[in-house]
Amino acid sequence: MTKRNPPKLEKPLTEVELELMHLVWNLGECTVKEVQTALSADRNLAYTSVATIMKILEQKGVLASSKSDRAHTYRPLISRADYEAASLKHLAQNLFQGSPSSMVMRLLDESKLSADELRAIRKLVDERMKHD
Repeated sequence: MTKRNPPKLEKPLTEVELELMHLVWNLGECTVKEVQTALSADRNLAYTSVATIMKILEQKGVLASSKSDRAHTYRPLISRADYEAASLKHLAQNLFQGSPSSMVMRLLDESKLSADELRAIRKLVDERMKHD
């Protein structure tokens, strides 16, 4: 298992920022209009709101843009996996007082995991134990 160094983020993205990032990760390179179109039907965000949020994501260093014709094209600068890793690290440090094991134990206590999911977790732990 390769250990990654996720990019340093000041703090996790807001709920709406993360919602748009999920769309960008799924779409890859995209325009504001493509992101707005990809929003669920019950999520009524104006084009200008989507454009503003994407500009904020660019300022935060998670998106990059380039201008082509009349539209800006955006692409992610951070992968979904790297963002997940950075978010988990932030959560462990700030909510679980720097204890990832407390975070994992709480997750296991609060989640209804199937036998298959528990076996997969056990396999990951066993593999980690072999490499440490």
